[in-house]
Amino acid sequence: MTDDKIKLVLVTDPLCSWCWGMADEFERAREALKERVQFDLILGGINTHGTQPIGDYGRRFLMRLWREVQATTGQTFGFRLPDEYVHNSSRTCLALESARALTGEVPFLFLHELQRNFFVEGVDVTQETVIMKAAETVGIDPQRLVDTMGEARQLEAIKFQFSAASSFGTHALPSLAIEDVGRLRLFSGGYTDAAMIEALLPG
Repeated sequence: MTDDKIKLVLVTDPLCSWCWGMADEFERAREALKERVQFDLILGGINTHGTQPIGDYGRRFLMRLWREVQATTGQTFGFRLPDEYVHNSSRTCLALESARALTGEVPFLFLHELQRNFFVEGVDVTQETVIMKAAETVGIDPQRLVDTMGEARQLEAIKFQFSAASSFGTHALPSLAIEDVGRLRLFSGGYTDAAMIEALLPG
C-alpha cells in the first residue's frame, strides 16, 4: 500500500440483508479501485443482545425484506431460515475479527462466505461447526480460528467496533466511511453500487 491511497471502510455485518445485497457491487469496486483505494471493514453488530429464536413475525419480516433487497440489487437469496434461529450476529462478528487477528488480513472473503451460507443456503452461521467449515473453505485454519475466538481481546475488539460504527455518521448498514485527516467520516450511507462508489471518490 502506498501512503497516497484513499482509505474506505465498509461498515457491515454478516447478518445484514442490505449488506449481502451490496456484496457483489462492493467486490466490483474493490477490484476496480485496488490501485487507488485501501479497503477495510468495521463490524456494526445486529441484535447483539438477542437470545430468543425469531418467531413467525420475524421470519415473515425477513422474507419481505429479502424480496425487497433482491428486487433492488438482483442479489441471490434462498428465502429460508434455520430452525430455532436466534438472529444475533455477535458470534459471527467475533469469528470475522478473529480471522483478521489470525491472518493479518481484512476478512472480506470470509465475510462473503458466511453471508452466502446464511442468505443463500439458509445455514445458521452463528454455530461453531458452520463457522469452522466456512473458514476452511476460504483457507483459514478452523481450529486455530476457534482458539482465537476464545481470546478476550477479540471480544473487546468487536464491542469497540459495534460502539464506534455510528460515531462517524453511519446510522444504517451498509455504509462506507472515508478517512479524512486521520479520522473517519461518512462517505455513503445505505446500498451503493460500484459505479457510484467510484464516482464519489475525491480527486
